[in-house]
Amino acid sequence: MEKIWHEDHQVSWDLVTKDNQISLTGLMQYFLQAAVRHAEHLGFGYSDTSKENLTWVLYRIRIQIDRLPAWKENIKIITWPSRMENLTAYREFKLMDENNNVICKASSEWLVINMKTRRPQRMHTISASDVILTPQVSIPKAFPKLPANLSFKELFSVKVHYSNLDMNGHVTAGYYFNWLSDAVFMTFNDFKIKDIYFNYFHEGYLNDEISIEESTQHEGYFRGIKKGEKRPAFVARIQR
Repeated sequence: MEKIWHEDHQVSWDLVTKDNQISLTGLMQYFLQAAVRHAEHLGFGYSDTSKENLTWVLYRIRIQIDRLPAWKENIKIITWPSRMENLTAYREFKLMDENNNVICKASSEWLVINMKTRRPQRMHTISASDVILTPQVSIPKAFPKLPANLSFKELFSVKVHYSNLDMNGHVTAGYYFNWLSDAVFMTFNDFKIKDIYFNYFHEGYLNDEISIEESTQHEGYFRGIKKGEKRPAFVARIQR
């Protein structure tokens, strides 16, 4: 059993931007796919949890970027679960270049939810133990407290389509980064990002309309609001 998971990839054409660097969605795709494969390997992935009507959902993630790899660049993804608490589990990531330099790293926090009630479950419902945990973290104090009561203005709105959904029936976690990427480019007219903190709140479902907004008070703060419910789908902070 591999407590720390390694994957080698070559950055593909469909995952890079016009600036010849991997997109945020592509970066998240590598991270999330590695997490899924590692969880399956450890025996608490979707194949196992779905038998109990449970599934993992990403709650929040912070990514620090030294640089983003380019098309055809060889990279290595390293990931491991670091700790578990009552309601959440933490997973770490590193992205390394072919010279073994860490060029991106991330820390993430996950929930296990009941697929029928959509409510979080305590971690003891997952048949995992401290045996599979590696306490090392990628980003110490990864999750900052975001300012409350910020004012926002709409940049654009999106409608959730079938192609945006995963097997859990909600918007794929990585897909939100398409919307965030567009919002960042609209705001700054470039894509210089060193640090991203992304907090998921309420799940996005088929035909939901989501307003993508930027803060009018603090540069670099964005959110998605579910229009029909007036509830946040996500809040994000980027630092350049």
